[in-house]
Amino acid sequence: MAAAASSPYQRYRPASQHRGQAFFRPRPTRRPVVAPAPPAPTERPAVAQTPGHEPVLDIQELKTYFFTYDGVVRALDGINLQAYAGETTGVVGETGCGKSVTAFSVSRLIAEPGSIISGRILVNGANLLWGLDKEAKFRRVGRSDRVRVIRSFRHVRAANERMSAVRGKGVAMIFQEPSQAMNPVFTISDQLGEAVLLHRGVEVYEELLRADAGLVGPAAATAAPVTPGEPLEQIPEAPAPAVEPDIDGLLQVAATGRPEELRIKTAEVAAAVGLPSLDPELFYLLRNVGAQAYGRRKRVEAVLRRRHLSGLQRRYLRHQRRLAIIERAIKDVYLSEMQRERSRTGTRSRLRFRLMAERWRHFYYGLPGVTRRASAPIKREMFWRTVVMLEGVRVANPVQVARGFPHELSGGMLQRAMIAMALSAEPGLLLADEPTTALDVTIQAQILDLMHQLREKVGTAILLITHDLGVVAEVCDRVNVMYAGVVVESAPVKELFRRPLHPYTQGLLAAIPRFDQPTRDLATIPGSVPNLIRPPTGCRFYPRCPYAMPVCREVRPPPELQGEEHMVACHLYTSPEEGATAAEPTGVKLPIAGAPGAAGVPAPAH
Repeated sequence: MAAAASSPYQRYRPASQHRGQAFFRPRPTRRPVVAPAPPAPTERPAVAQTPGHEPVLDIQELKTYFFTYDGVVRALDGINLQAYAGETTGVVGETGCGKSVTAFSVSRLIAEPGSIISGRILVNGANLLWGLDKEAKFRRVGRSDRVRVIRSFRHVRAANERMSAVRGKGVAMIFQEPSQAMNPVFTISDQLGEAVLLHRGVEVYEELLRADAGLVGPAAATAAPVTPGEPLEQIPEAPAPAVEPDIDGLLQVAATGRPEELRIKTAEVAAAVGLPSLDPELFYLLRNVGAQAYGRRKRVEAVLRRRHLSGLQRRYLRHQRRLAIIERAIKDVYLSEMQRERSRTGTRSRLRFRLMAERWRHFYYGLPGVTRRASAPIKREMFWRTVVMLEGVRVANPVQVARGFPHELSGGMLQRAMIAMALSAEPGLLLADEPTTALDVTIQAQILDLMHQLREKVGTAILLITHDLGVVAEVCDRVNVMYAGVVVESAPVKELFRRPLHPYTQGLLAAIPRFDQPTRDLATIPGSVPNLIRPPTGCRFYPRCPYAMPVCREVRPPPELQGEEHMVACHLYTSPEEGATAAEPTGVKLPIAGAPGAAGVPAPAH
């Protein structure tokens, strides 16, 4: 028994050895549930496809409206868009064409008075709009153009809970205004650390517990997802024991005043004790101290003692680890529901009961004094993890920035902090809503380079929203041109710049100054974006198009493929028979005035 008590494995035991194992008894078998037949496939308009692999993001006939006092604003009216893994897809267009609304619709962040009406948003096969028809009903107010939205808060809350399984790890977003997206009363380290604990909390708790037990090895975050009836945690079989750090060698390197060698040595010391976050803490403690490094031995020893936990802290970390694994299992159930489009209420209820039982069994951790003492190692660990994240986005003084508040940072620094938060979970899809709009050219190039490195490292699909066609030509693989809530052209970036087909795309490219033609007058597109409360009945670019025909006023042009991957929606590339029989896109019909086909615009003089 004495030998067993002295083993380093004694303090680091799986949760299956606790009393909570009683909640994992297998349930009796039930009659199999016959899955309903899949719905009949609907015919979709032609869209540009990339052969060989499935898209990470697939938007199908998405409609998002805003219900105002003046009427219904059709911000998105049946768009189709795809984004593929390892590629950057650009979305360009004038202000008010629906670019940002597309990103907010994908992340389900459309606030009132807006609402997603219909369509499908598939992210890695999961339908984010599953159950959308139950979330709201629409009723016309008298004889006016206004529409009243009656929301079912129970279904809206259920949709938000399902999206928690996708946001962060599946879909991350870089907002256009970082100062409005950050909380002004919390430090940068608190906000970035919260995001890391939410999506990678199991890995953090495992590293702290392993370092305390004197073990070096991979965390249990790579274990298989929990299923009902299985233990909560799986521990790798043979973790290696940690070795004593070389403090004398570390101080000797610090005395030389060479930061590159010091960073290599601090990384070796952190790897020896099994806690990578000690690397930046030791580096910034001994940087630029020179011959005074030997006088900081006690401070170095105090930093290394951080890996040792008290009994209260050890039990608290185990408790938090169990909570994080149960919450991850609930998110897996939500994700499977959206993939299968079928509810799993029973499984979710059993997991929620486990979560509630775990919290009530350790209710005393919620007391203010107990929580502050027990969570001290987590707070310190997350601070130095935040410093590493800020180093990854090339912040000059990451320790000072991590301790600061959002209002103390410049626009470029704050944008980098937001990018670090978005990239912390290594998402499969990154929505970048004009991330370089308010930055100078040098900072803009660095941020675009960071996004490119993430794409190459993780294979992330990036949806880049921008006004700058120069940025699109530099970093994008595919381009989608939007106008008045619809996608008018989609093609690979080289194909689009070489052969633009839609008159609106031709106008955008003609407005770019060229170095080889310095005396050429810049072209302009006459007019402005139409009123989306009463848009034109046919082609929405018809009032501004120099090639407008009578059919453009009456019929909305269907998307047509002009090549293997080049899609354009214009009557110039549609046969007379197709143009005469083309109908308005199908979808949810709202009882509102000014709907497509009910009111038009006067024909412009030619």
